[in-house]
Amino acid sequence: MTESRKTIFHMSDIHIGEAGVRIEDFRHIIDYIEKKENEVTNPLLLITGDLTSDGLPEEFEAFHDVVDGIDIPTIIVPGNHDERNYGAARFEEFFGSRFKRFEDEVVAIYAADSAEPDNDAGHVGRAMYSEIEDFFSEAQDKVRIFALHHHLVPVPHTGREFNVVEDSGDVLGLLTECNCHMVLNGHRHVPWMWHLNDMLLYNTGTLLSRRIRGAITQVHTHINIYPDSVEFIIRDKLGNEKKFAESDLTF
Repeated sequence: MTESRKTIFHMSDIHIGEAGVRIEDFRHIIDYIEKKENEVTNPLLLITGDLTSDGLPEEFEAFHDVVDGIDIPTIIVPGNHDERNYGAARFEEFFGSRFKRFEDEVVAIYAADSAEPDNDAGHVGRAMYSEIEDFFSEAQDKVRIFALHHHLVPVPHTGREFNVVEDSGDVLGLLTECNCHMVLNGHRHVPWMWHLNDMLLYNTGTLLSRRIRGAITQVHTHINIYPDSVEFIIRDKLGNEKKFAESDLTF
C-alpha cells in the first residue's frame, strides 16, 4: 500500500472527573501516541471535546497536565460537558481559543466550538460561516476537514436524538459548497461513518467514559490519509485495533 501522507490521532469524550474514568488510563494512551508518532508520517492529535465531566477547574488541570508538552501538533476544542459551570473560561485559560485553524502541506482543518454554556445541544452559528468559507476557499489543494464536538447527523445505536447541531442543515450546506472532505466529531460515544455526497462524516467513540452503547467499548481512531483515500482504524483501551472504514477522497 502507498505510504500515508498524514496520520491524525482522533479522540473525544474523555470525561475526566467522571466516576470510573482514571487519569492513569488517559496518560497511558497519550504515552502510546507519543511512541507511535515515530512510526507514522506527519502526526497530529485532534481532541474533539468533552475533556471533562463538569467543566471544573481541577478536571481541566488534570487533563492539561497529561497533554502539556506532548511532542506532536495538537488541536483541542471543547464539548458540552466542558462548558458547564462557566467552563469555557477555564478551557481558554488552558488551551487558548475555542475555534482553531490548522494547515500544513496535506490538510486544512477548521475546528469549531459547537457547545454552549449549560446546554447539551450543539450550535455553530451564522457568525462563523464566512470565516469557515474563507478558510477552506484558500486550501483547494489540501484535504479539507471540519472538526467539532457535536454530530451534524444522527448516529445509529445511540437512542432518541436530542443533541444534533441546531443549525446542522446550514452547516452541511456550507461545507458542501466548500468541498469539505471530512467532518470529524465525537459526542455520541459510538464510532460511525456517513457518506454525504463526496463528504465523510466520522463520529469517533468515547475514549474513557463508562457510558458506552451496547457492545461498543472505549476507543480512539487513527486516521491515515493517503494521496487518494483515507482509512479509519479504531483502537480500544486494551490496545486491540481493527480497520473500521476506508473511503476514496475526491478532489
